[in-house]
Amino acid sequence: MTIEAHGIAVELPQGWSGRIFRLDGGGATLHAGTFALSLDDSSFGDRSSAAVPAGGAFFALTEYLPGAGLEPGAGLFAPRGMPQPLDPTSFSVRKLAHTRPGQSATQHFFTASGRPFCLYVVIATAPSRDRRRTQLDAINRVLSSVRLAPVPA
Repeated sequence: MTIEAHGIAVELPQGWSGRIFRLDGGGATLHAGTFALSLDDSSFGDRSSAAVPAGGAFFALTEYLPGAGLEPGAGLFAPRGMPQPLDPTSFSVRKLAHTRPGQSATQHFFTASGRPFCLYVVIATAPSRDRRRTQLDAINRVLSSVRLAPVPA
């Protein structure tokens, strides 16, 4: 299933849910996960990430609006393009926005199509190394399907 809005498109496999939205005064945000997502959530998915089931995954791709010193392609947003594939060693409990038992996360800031973004990925502990590899493969497949259009002039 393809979802598309606000210059973001993604192909979600069966069993995944997702939504693309824009909060007042903010940039576009994509939430996707292996479970039913909260429809009333913050940019980084506080409610949805709290509900990640064992072996599940969630990610938020949140756009920042340029201005007040934030410049696409500079500083924190200097890296070009979304990191792919995700490095399994980049996940840590210290990268969680809210520490939750059995979860770890990774976070990356970057610029794509002239737009500054943050990618925040949460996984719940998989019962085995093979299952974790399967989790990351699934996340990487979904992330590879994300298309980011330039902001119209």
